[in-house]
Amino acid sequence: MSSLVRRFNGRKAVLDGISFSVLEGEFVSIFGKSGCGKTTLLNIIGGLDRPNSGTVLVNNRNLVELSEDELAKFRLRNIGFVFQDFNLLLDMTVRENIALPLAFGGKNDDRHVADLLKAFDIEDIAGEAANKISGGEAQRAAVARAMVNRPAIILADEPTGNLDDENTDRVIETLMVAKRDFGATIILATHDREIANRSSSTLFLSEGRAILQHR
Repeated sequence: MSSLVRRFNGRKAVLDGISFSVLEGEFVSIFGKSGCGKTTLLNIIGGLDRPNSGTVLVNNRNLVELSEDELAKFRLRNIGFVFQDFNLLLDMTVRENIALPLAFGGKNDDRHVADLLKAFDIEDIAGEAANKISGGEAQRAAVARAMVNRPAIILADEPTGNLDDENTDRVIETLMVAKRDFGATIILATHDREIANRSSSTLFLSEGRAILQHR
């Protein structure tokens, strides 16, 4: 990211000239209080939003230069998203939820889906409807779904925001499996300093500005 600016309706910039870089395979947390622009920054990295100015270079592609169709294809191939409420389709099975991004791309990879079910220890609930599984199981299924297209980057937006300590630990451990076993780069937005301290680098976001701190 270079000289990134994002403002809404002419108001003060939410992101005001931010520049930083993330290394392949790194686990970076974006830390700041609610409303500081964490979600906006994640959406720009993931091609869901566009900056008013600046460069967004992801996997050697400048997302600012891509059309909407090109952005959609780029997201499908390169980015996995994990949302705070996980966004599983409740009337579909765990296996179907995980495989859904493959279907969007016109692909079928039952072996890879099976590998993910095993890696995240949810093989035994693969045939269960998403509305029948526990919160911890839904967390793991959501990360598995984010990994199914073998993305280079996983973007996680406050995935532990509404969880107790035990389930928070499970989410972080699951993301670490994705990093360790699948080589994914993790970028996680959080307002929890303890979560931020578990990452290899933290981008402190405040008043539209950012400071990247490595450990």
